[in-house]
Amino acid sequence: METHEEQTSRRQENRYRPMGELIRGVFFILFGLFAIFAEKLGFGEFRISPQMMSIVGAVLIAYGLFRVYNGIRKLFFNRN
Repeated sequence: METHEEQTSRRQENRYRPMGELIRGVFFILFGLFAIFAEKLGFGEFRISPQMMSIVGAVLIAYGLFRVYNGIRKLFFNRN
């Protein structure tokens, strides 16, 4: 059986998890934007083709958007 303290700490831990998803999602979106625009803006040169970097950037942005959506859904719309 769980004590009241364990239940309270578990509930508080579950509140921080969606915030982590939001933060991770924002980082993935930023990395995706960097992958797409870094070479065009002169921030760096990559050894793979610009088309492949655009594909990688698009995948990173899509995954970041998924993480942000999931975090928002859990944070605001999943009330128990």
